[in-house]
Amino acid sequence: MLAAVVRHAVELEDDYVDVASTLEALSASGDTALVSPLHEALDRFLDDGNFYGRDLIARILAGIQGPAALPALLRASARDLHDDQDSLSAEIIVLLEADRATARRTVVEFATSDTPELRHTGLWALGFVAEAQDIELLAAAATAVDAAVRSTAIGSIPDPDGDDRAYRVILSALDDPDQQVRAAAVSRLGFTDRTDAVAPLAARVDDPAPQVRSMVAYALGRLCGADTIPALLHLLHDPDQHVRERAVEALGSVGGSAAVDTLLGLAAAEDPQLRAQAAAALAKAVDSDLRVSQHLVALAQDSEAAVRAATISGLSGSGVNASRWASLVAGLAADPDPVVRLRVAVAARRLPLDAARDILRRYARDPDERVRGIAGIELERLTGPNAR
Repeated sequence: MLAAVVRHAVELEDDYVDVASTLEALSASGDTALVSPLHEALDRFLDDGNFYGRDLIARILAGIQGPAALPALLRASARDLHDDQDSLSAEIIVLLEADRATARRTVVEFATSDTPELRHTGLWALGFVAEAQDIELLAAAATAVDAAVRSTAIGSIPDPDGDDRAYRVILSALDDPDQQVRAAAVSRLGFTDRTDAVAPLAARVDDPAPQVRSMVAYALGRLCGADTIPALLHLLHDPDQHVRERAVEALGSVGGSAAVDTLLGLAAAEDPQLRAQAAAALAKAVDSDLRVSQHLVALAQDSEAAVRAATISGLSGSGVNASRWASLVAGLAADPDPVVRLRVAVAARRLPLDAARDILRRYARDPDERVRGIAGIELERLTGPNAR
């Protein structure tokens, strides 16, 4: 059976469906006699740069060995095959969480390796099982020569909310010469609940790297305090478009009268792109200011389809109870623009079942292929394969 999986990965002549049952059977077999040939196959796929084969073998190894397969999978992850490693990372995370104590001992060995690639992979994995005592290891890694190691170490630091030492390590990384490290530090601060994180973040609004400034806007939006608004207003005038867009989104997350004042100004702009950004952001602030609801109704009737579409997307992703905006979305179901109808189709999953079913059945015959496709998917999800 293993030969069939290897041949499939090498030749790619068969559909994955044809080998899936074999893969599952091998993974569940518990046959340790396969471990040695599996390692040989894994090494072959790594040397050949075949990430698909790597992932198939990693899955079987994880199934047969459980956490004992972790060193092999971490070494495989340390080899850059120029893919996103999503499947391999998922397998590793399952093993890390299956036996945290054993996994932590393994990843600490990797995280202290003299080989940068192994150290980087170990530090990433440590982020899933780190304990307070690991802060010294991570603090040392945060000053390593290799920027990728420093960046990963910052992202893996545990609990900066309650550990001032961890918090100080992150703060020091805000001045790192590498923009990836600074961005990692900014991101980590955004996921704390510390009000004292606002000032150091605000100090980076003029960072030379747009990536960092964009992350500053995002992080300030997560912290949500009113004291974030001056920095976000500054970022609204950033020379980089993506930074400006992130600042608008963040103002919606912060909410409150000061943020809404600014967003309402953007919602009245001549530029439809600004109105669309404001519409999506205002949807997140609907509970923070009584003025927002009536303006969203107006934006849903905007002359530009992009603005109407952004209003729907903002509401459906806002977390606000769907009953409050169901009629607004249903009112746009017959919109002449296919992009708007597409957003309605996606938003329908949050509507009451009868309303969603009526819209999606109508869209199953829509003249636009994309709308029909989404409608079919959503109908099947809501009511089963015979819903049409």
